[in-house]
Amino acid sequence: MVQMGTKGCNPIPLGGEVSQMAKGYIYEHVVIPHDVTDQSITYDVSYLEWASTARERMMVEHLESRPRILVGETYIRYITPAFLYDRLEIRVTVGDHNVNKGRVRLNFRFSNKASGQMLAEGYQIIFFYDWASGKRIPIPDEFLKLVDIGTVEKL
Repeated sequence: MVQMGTKGCNPIPLGGEVSQMAKGYIYEHVVIPHDVTDQSITYDVSYLEWASTARERMMVEHLESRPRILVGETYIRYITPAFLYDRLEIRVTVGDHNVNKGRVRLNFRFSNKASGQMLAEGYQIIFFYDWASGKRIPIPDEFLKLVDIGTVEKL
């Protein structure tokens, strides 16, 4: 099991802040004007941006090296909207994976931090890639440390 600490958890006003928990990686974000329509409802693409930011922050916080990845598939199911200045919690867990094929499913759960209401859920399928050869590679050993954080919660 990866010991999740609080390294790098400095609040960033109206942007995002990061914290970790033992059963997943949590990225917090305050919905800002850039994220919403003129009716103060979040754009659907904002969820994709937050998921990608949470994925990248998880890797930066917990991996010494930066593996090269490609996103092969993204899915988001919207349940209820978020609004301007809502504080969100985006939880990332590592789901199904195939070490030899270099394939990992990252599960995302978006919720309103104040109410606990789930706003959306989804996943991304990522592939590890070697730019020099132009081919997929097995999941790096270092990334496998993160697999334990996702085995409890599945979407």
